[in-house]
Amino acid sequence: MPEGGLLGGLLGGEEESPEHGATGEARAGGDAFAAALAAEQARQDPRVAHAAEAFLGEQTRLLSEQRLELSEQRVLRLSHLHSQSREGKLRRFGQRIRNGMQVFTALIFTAVGVGLAVMIWDAFTSRSVVVDAFKAPSALAARGFTGDVVASGVLDGLQKLQDATRSADKSLNTTGAWSSDVKIDVPETGVSIGEINRLLHQRFGHDLHIDGDLVQTEAGGLALTVRGDGVPAKTFDGAAGDLDKLTTQAAEYVYGRSQPMQYATYLEGVDRNADALAFIPAAYARAANDEERAKLAHRWANAYAGLNQPAKAAEKQRLAMSLVKPRSPEWWTNYSNLIGSFTAAEGEEAGWRESQAFLRAIQAAPKSQRPPTRLLENVGADVWDLPLFLAANLADAQSHNGAGTSTAILGPQVADTYDLMHDPAQSARLLAASDPDDSVTKAEALLLEGYAALDRGDAAAAVPPLEAFYKAWLADPNLQFTYNDNPCFLGLAYGLAGRMAEAEPVFKKPGAWSRCYAFHGDALAHAGDLVGAQRVWAEGLKIAPDLPQVYLHRGVFELDHGDLKAAEADLSTAAAKAPHYADPLKAWGDVLARQGRWKDALAKFTEALKYAPAWTALHQARDAAARKA
Repeated sequence: MPEGGLLGGLLGGEEESPEHGATGEARAGGDAFAAALAAEQARQDPRVAHAAEAFLGEQTRLLSEQRLELSEQRVLRLSHLHSQSREGKLRRFGQRIRNGMQVFTALIFTAVGVGLAVMIWDAFTSRSVVVDAFKAPSALAARGFTGDVVASGVLDGLQKLQDATRSADKSLNTTGAWSSDVKIDVPETGVSIGEINRLLHQRFGHDLHIDGDLVQTEAGGLALTVRGDGVPAKTFDGAAGDLDKLTTQAAEYVYGRSQPMQYATYLEGVDRNADALAFIPAAYARAANDEERAKLAHRWANAYAGLNQPAKAAEKQRLAMSLVKPRSPEWWTNYSNLIGSFTAAEGEEAGWRESQAFLRAIQAAPKSQRPPTRLLENVGADVWDLPLFLAANLADAQSHNGAGTSTAILGPQVADTYDLMHDPAQSARLLAASDPDDSVTKAEALLLEGYAALDRGDAAAAVPPLEAFYKAWLADPNLQFTYNDNPCFLGLAYGLAGRMAEAEPVFKKPGAWSRCYAFHGDALAHAGDLVGAQRVWAEGLKIAPDLPQVYLHRGVFELDHGDLKAAEADLSTAAAKAPHYADPLKAWGDVLARQGRWKDALAKFTEALKYAPAWTALHQARDAAARKA
């Protein structure tokens, strides 16, 4: 059998051609004839049979060897093919490795390029305060007062000042130049990544570098000198153990010279209004343009307001308004603050008129030039629009990262407004989220306790927390400006508890506020002095004829005593003076219900719910009216 035919059959080789197949058939026929002939001759001649047997044995042996050889070749061929397959796989795997390394290398270079680009961009846009290492003699260094320690103290002081500054303005970053090094060396140079970054900042940035020195005085104390770019050198002296005090003073000096607006804001926020008044005039004189001067004048006004000097505050607010473009955001901000100061300085009626002028100015302005909601706080307070007042405060808190304005945090004020809208749950939630260490938060907590006792008719229980509030109010000008008429709640509690002699001086202390006149009349009426009550209410209407409080309280008194006609007249007037104030509407509905006019009462209760949606008593009154209407 030909070798190629057998191997081709085993490996699935090509089929034989027709011609080749015919030749094989002829050969097979001849072999058969020869075999038959040989067999016949073998029977006749033993020698032929012996030769044929030998020939056939040899042929069998050759065929066996041929089969063995072909089998071995097949194994070798299969092994070769498998080897080629493995080599192909290895070549493909190697190619993948090379491709992966190329991609990885490209990614590394891309990352390096991006990192370098970021470093360059950061250098161009950097406006940080960089505190470099200070100098200190070896004698002080032996006591632990090294240059790095002193610089760290100044750096820590700057960071604390920034953290304590309640402001929406972006402040400068503070870094310690010696501590910002990234310990990765650039090959063959020994220069670290941090050093490259520092060089880029020095070449292209706008950083303010601060350094200085610490020395020991002849008396054994310490003298710390601080200086920097645009920061004249200044020395602070102290005792041997006053390093923390000196670094704090140095940090405040640097903060004030490098960021006067932020420092003024900080001083107001921590009730250091006297320090703010000492700092701002010089900062105002150094200001580079009207924009900076306007901002400082605004802080100047806030410092006066924090000291309960509203007339001087109004003067600085007008100054700030004169330095900016009318109807600009800064102009509206100062106008809004002017209303608050003007009300405190000139009285509620004057504030109400100015608030009406403010609202008309808004209506006259193009929509694109109108103030944001947060600037309607003082207007909402003056016209007794509690939902507007609440919305303005919430918007103001949101714009200042939840803190509110720089002069006073807004959580307590929002809590107070929710309580006026008869939503004690929201009031408690807001107060709980306010800074517990802030003086305004502490004062509001006392007020809310007193309000709750008065609402449930327990005047005696209202007295202690309201007395504590009044004591704090007397000692803090900032509380006096923030809570201008709230001491009169104590006067009301005294009067309802039968302590009119103690109530009288409390009512007089805050000044001429319509709510104080309203409460004073309530206390006198409760004491049986109806003539005195009517006299006080009449005085209140003279000083604030456009405010709702006296009409409201006198109307409730008339309702309680059955004079429904007079009550309806007063309560309808109160509702007209403050159409978004729920209390007059609810009391007016009570009058209508007493008269059996259930449909009209239902309308008043429903309207009132728009402005005090969580008021439980109002819901109950509305439901009762709905059943009878």
